[in-house]
Amino acid sequence: MEEHFLAGMIEGEPTFRPEPWYNPVGDCLVYKMANEASVADRVDDLLTIYRSAEDNRPIGFQIKGIAAMIRKLGLAGLAVASQADDASVTDVSIAALLLAAYEEGAATMDRRSGYAAAMEFDVPREKRRISRDELQPA
Repeated sequence: MEEHFLAGMIEGEPTFRPEPWYNPVGDCLVYKMANEASVADRVDDLLTIYRSAEDNRPIGFQIKGIAAMIRKLGLAGLAVASQADDASVTDVSIAALLLAAYEEGAATMDRRSGYAAAMEFDVPREKRRISRDELQPA
């Protein structure tokens, strides 16, 4: 079988880590808590819920437009109980990003249900914030 053209760029065995990560090219924050096939359930322009392809339970989410939220609210506006260094914000709350995204649209029951599902994910305490350094769009 022919080797994948990106195989030389990866070292070691690929591993799954259930933690949120910022994709600077897509300007989105992605969190999946299970390493399994999923179906994307788009709530609105900013939020997508990932559901298990096996049993339809929510297993993750994606928030788009992070750079626009930062421009609109500033990092301090997204820093809920953040750690600070020399009076500057060092990380922001993922929950605050979800709330900022929710405020951008109409208050419908479908949107409310989708955002409530995203807020109920059990993100590990040490991963509930994302570093300011990681939030740099490409």
